[in-house]
Amino acid sequence: MLIGIAVDTHCKRISNRLGLSKEKEPTKIEQDLLKQIDKKDYKDVNHLFIWHGRNICKSPTPLCDKCSIKHLCKSYSTNK
Repeated sequence: MLIGIAVDTHCKRISNRLGLSKEKEPTKIEQDLLKQIDKKDYKDVNHLFIWHGRNICKSPTPLCDKCSIKHLCKSYSTNK
């Protein structure tokens, strides 16, 4: 069984904004994430990124004032 993290548009955006990856290509983003996230959490990461991307960290205008993880966000800390 292959284990990994699906990188869709939300996962890509969140990963880049949080500073978890600087890559643009999904396979490279996935490799960056695999190095930083515990294996037991792989199955949940994409779902969490999708939820966060649809509801809070929207493209093109994120709702940073409502974000509970903005203190971890590289994009927020450079744009405030």
